[in-house]
Amino acid sequence: GLDFLTDGRIAVCTCHGDVWLVTVNEKAGTCSWQRYATGLYHPLGLKVVDGKVVVLERGQLTRLHDLNNDGEADFYEAFNHDMAVTTGFHEFAFDLQTDPEGNFYFAKAGPVRGGGSGFEYIAAHSGCLLKVSKDGTKQEIYASGFRAPNGIGVGPKGEVTSGDNEGTWTPMCRLSLIKPGDFCGCV
Repeated sequence: GLDFLTDGRIAVCTCHGDVWLVTVNEKAGTCSWQRYATGLYHPLGLKVVDGKVVVLERGQLTRLHDLNNDGEADFYEAFNHDMAVTTGFHEFAFDLQTDPEGNFYFAKAGPVRGGGSGFEYIAAHSGCLLKVSKDGTKQEIYASGFRAPNGIGVGPKGEVTSGDNEGTWTPMCRLSLIKPGDFCGCV
């Protein structure tokens, strides 16, 4: 996941648990990297909202705060941790987007078995596209039926799209325009 800070730096998260701030010097053709946060659990989505970095971890949305302005997050706020999580290795939480009202959207993969044949235990949010209110107090299932929706988009008028990866009852990678309550064919 990545997004831009108002000063032009790029905030980038890695699946290994770090968030980096990248400064690009176009004239010199160089980039400098500073680790902003570490120890996060599979962060695969990131959005800058009101100047704060919000990270989608496997089990929660975390808002990062740099309290002493030294370029490193000092406080990791559990902004929303309402999603159901299993031990399934494949049940990643993907992407993080916001709509024009500031609500958050992200997708949870289904708990695919190793080798891709079928699913492990399916929890309440397995294979779902989730919506969280701007203040983090309310989470709801926006749509369901996903295998591994590793990318979503939210347009300027609130249009929601998602891709899904081929395998386990998903015959090919697809791109779907998603409406509230949609079932997209898997899990």
